[in-house]
Amino acid sequence: MSEKSDATTTSAEPKKAIQILRERRGGVPRELVERNRQQSMTRKRITEALRSKPSTVPELAREIDQPSHEVLWHVMGMKKYGKVVEAEQVDGYFKYQLIDETRRTEAAS
Repeated sequence: MSEKSDATTTSAEPKKAIQILRERRGGVPRELVERNRQQSMTRKRITEALRSKPSTVPELAREIDQPSHEVLWHVMGMKKYGKVVEAEQVDGYFKYQLIDETRRTEAAS
């Protein structure tokens, strides 16, 4: 009978420790939630801008009213994950364009 009570105590302890940790942490920090929301909004604005025409990073930055270094960071992430591709080069800057779904599936094949 003592073995069973030991097993019950052991399995209950991690639950209690997790509950204590959650109470101490207080959930997801508001700053993190706000940063993720801002990043999602910026990516959406970049995507909308690229739907109309291919653009360079400085053009995108002016169009969405964001610093060019932030726009570059987002565009590089979008390039890494196959959302945009480099098009022609103008005045030392690449123009970026969205990859549509059909081209994305062809590239994956």
